[in-house]
Amino acid sequence: MTSKTDIVSLKWVIGLMNKQAENAEQALVEYSKDMSQKKPLLQCMWAVHQITSTLRALGIKKGEMLSIEMERSLNFLYKDRVQGERRKLTMGGLMQAFKILPAYLAHVQTSRLDTGQGLEQYVNDLRRWVGERPRPQAFFFHMDIPEGLGITAGASPASDEEIRSRANVMLALYLEMAKSALRKRNVGESMKTVARIARKMQSLFVGTEPERFWFTQVGLCEGIAGGLIVPDECIAQVFKTGAFMIKYARENGGEVDPSVDYNAYLQQMLYYIASCRAKPVHIANIREVFGIDDNTLEESQRGLIHIDALVTALSSALEHLNAAADFINANDLNAIKASSEADGAEVVDHVEQAMFRLTAAGHDAHADSLQSVYNKLQSLYRGDYRNDEVKLDQAITSIVRGIVDVKLDVEYKLEHGVCSSFSSREFELRESVVKATFGQMALVENHLHAILRGKALANALKRKPFGMEDTLKLTHALHRYLNKTDKGHAELRKAVFDADNGEADLDLLYDLACKFEAQLDKTPERKAMSISIQLLSEIAGALTFAGMEREGNVMEQCRRWLEAASKAGCVHEDEAFRCFADAFAQIELHLQRTLIDPLDDTAHMIAFAEQRAAELDRYGAELSAGAAVAVPETGAEETASVAAAPARNYVEDRDIPPEFREVFLEESEEIVEELARLMTVWELDPEANDHLKDIRRHFHTFKGNGRAVGANVLGELGWSAQDLLDRVLDGDIAPDDKLQALLRDVVDALPGLVASFGDAAGFDVTTTRELTNRCFRMAENGVDDLASDMPQLDDAGVPPATGPGSETSALHPAGHS
Repeated sequence: MTSKTDIVSLKWVIGLMNKQAENAEQALVEYSKDMSQKKPLLQCMWAVHQITSTLRALGIKKGEMLSIEMERSLNFLYKDRVQGERRKLTMGGLMQAFKILPAYLAHVQTSRLDTGQGLEQYVNDLRRWVGERPRPQAFFFHMDIPEGLGITAGASPASDEEIRSRANVMLALYLEMAKSALRKRNVGESMKTVARIARKMQSLFVGTEPERFWFTQVGLCEGIAGGLIVPDECIAQVFKTGAFMIKYARENGGEVDPSVDYNAYLQQMLYYIASCRAKPVHIANIREVFGIDDNTLEESQRGLIHIDALVTALSSALEHLNAAADFINANDLNAIKASSEADGAEVVDHVEQAMFRLTAAGHDAHADSLQSVYNKLQSLYRGDYRNDEVKLDQAITSIVRGIVDVKLDVEYKLEHGVCSSFSSREFELRESVVKATFGQMALVENHLHAILRGKALANALKRKPFGMEDTLKLTHALHRYLNKTDKGHAELRKAVFDADNGEADLDLLYDLACKFEAQLDKTPERKAMSISIQLLSEIAGALTFAGMEREGNVMEQCRRWLEAASKAGCVHEDEAFRCFADAFAQIELHLQRTLIDPLDDTAHMIAFAEQRAAELDRYGAELSAGAAVAVPETGAEETASVAAAPARNYVEDRDIPPEFREVFLEESEEIVEELARLMTVWELDPEANDHLKDIRRHFHTFKGNGRAVGANVLGELGWSAQDLLDRVLDGDIAPDDKLQALLRDVVDALPGLVASFGDAAGFDVTTTRELTNRCFRMAENGVDDLASDMPQLDDAGVPPATGPGSETSALHPAGHS
């Protein structure tokens, strides 16, 4: 397919390439002073080689053609393969090439196209001086071709079966006739045969990119057959590519070959069509379709000059605008009403000169703005506003605003491309929003990374590592912390290093890792999640406000999923989180690139982000509703019983293989026993957070084990208890008698619930869900029964007073009965 120049990457490295060209030029000058010393020549060759590699990576193929010839010429100089006058000519050609290369890179950056214009002379001069044949001018031809031009709209190619069959018959004949014409044997008949094959391929691939390739090749064959076009290496390459396309069609049917740069070959063929003096039928048709006239060749050759002149005109206009702005800053315009016209000649002249240059550059809107400024300045200096202070203030405001607005817009276009469709104000809005968004996105990344690092380390420390897999899991979790900085924790780093090299002291490593985790300054997970969700909401709003609705929608989808996953306790490094990370990262990369180059085509990044965000919605729909099933949406009067939540919101168990069920039951029995012991110890000292942390950790393990095997109902009970204890440990809920009673109910019920789970038919789902909902309710409201805080009515149906001497209540406000 058509290769596009990566303008963003070019902007990142253009300064380095220009510096390399400057260094290479200096080295060549040094070599010219003493040609017996080859070291400067080697330095020059190395710098040019770096430029060639960079151009290849950027996809600037025509610029690469020049740097390759520069490398070839330097190699000839180094090996003394050019002597005498040719040596001087080669060095002169290299000096010219070093001058044109930065100019061409600037042209590519400004025009956003690798046109090759302006390079043909320098490439072919270098080839001539070393004895090589010049490159065909077609390699350096470029004209603007609108997308879809020459392709039949709404048409569909032939069936794969037909294309394969036809291509199989035509391939050998195409090759034979093309080779015959290139060898100048029976050129007329050979080209007629190739043209017939090209027309057939055109009809087979109608409505696709190859259609216009074959359409143009018919005209090329007509020109060669009539002696209007002389075959050269470029035409040979075109025919070779045609053979490969027929071969690809024979094997893949109507599939378009993605390895072919159709636009490049189309441009080359159009050069020959444009260069034909005569206009036979097919060539005339092609010229009409693509808008080729007698001036096309000339215009393509001075395109580079035109762009440079445009930049020069804008740069000169900016100089005059800066001078006008400096004059206004240095002089009080309010005091000018008593001045003469001669006093304002300087600023008026600068505005007029800027206006002329903007008109020459085709920026008529800016020129009109400066015309208005010019007229008001003349009126100001003539004294037209001397007796009207209001009009004077309005005129001064209009003058200052007009100059500043045009100045900012010209600066923006010179920096981001004269073809930029954004105004400076639009870009400034996007720039300010995007820069602020980057800071918020970085905070979201930091919080989520911290959560995932903490979970990975806690999971690795559940038990002392035993064997290579456990050790690798622990060292990997530790590396996620230690790799952030190379300072501190020398003993732990040494233990991890030994483990990585197969010399682990597992007892020491485990003890040091436990101490390290205990010393970590961790933001509570619930708080970090809450902050991240709020930041995502702000990011989505800011992007939408700046006119980036698609980006804002993706961020909103990310926020919804993260909020749902947080409520369900399901933020893990799984496929759903990878969808979140992909969508988030693509939007971040898209914003970075658009900030560097507002015209950069990042549509594929947004499309991929939208695709992954859509998958997030699907994952979000499968998540547990968490506390939402336990809290009635229409008010407390709906009652807090299990029946208050629709059954469709409850999680359900999956089909669990017997061996998985057995393992889960075995591990759950151990957890239940340990919870019972810890509960007894904690009840003696409810303020002891260490015991409460251990209880929370066991509920977390119980949740993870249940969800892992598909025991989702029991897993949800573990999550509800864990979520409740998280809030207690965060200080949001006091460890009072109500909490102790609820935890005691859960711990006491667990042995029976786990035992009933051993028999799938006898599992006590109702009790499990009731306990789950009580935990969720207490976590959300501080009580496990929504009705417990409601006022109690007396025998007469009247609620008690709200305070001593009070005659009103929450149910009967003052003035109502």
